[in-house]
Amino acid sequence: MKAIYLARKVAKIAWAKKAEEVLIIDLRGLTDVADFFVIATGTVGMHVRAITDFVVDEVRLLGEKPYVTEKESDQWMIADFVDVTFHCFQPAKRTIYNLERLWCEGLVMRVDPVSGSVETLKDAKAKRKLLDEKLASTQQVV
Repeated sequence: MKAIYLARKVAKIAWAKKAEEVLIIDLRGLTDVADFFVIATGTVGMHVRAITDFVVDEVRLLGEKPYVTEKESDQWMIADFVDVTFHCFQPAKRTIYNLERLWCEGLVMRVDPVSGSVETLKDAKAKRKLLDEKLASTQQVV
């Protein structure tokens, strides 16, 4: 399965288990660690574990197996599918580690919290372009 499709599927699976603030970061060209990070938040430790277990189980049904799962702490769990790495945090840990800021050069595709639809790569690129243009025009004024 292509990494972009797997990332989108993982995001939808997490959303289906009531994960919050689900997003995908496109890391292609930025690192060799993974092509995509899928990041989600669970409300409490038990929820983080349930989301992560559900993602792993559902992705296995698609024929993909995790290379590594890190489930020692219920504050941050990881399922690494090689090209796609799933991170599920409790809110405080997500704020502390702030992967979105660390990987801010990557394109971000958000999952709509109501419908579960995932923003397209094309739309994410368009948003990034608008933000870059806005930033450039702001810097010219100063």
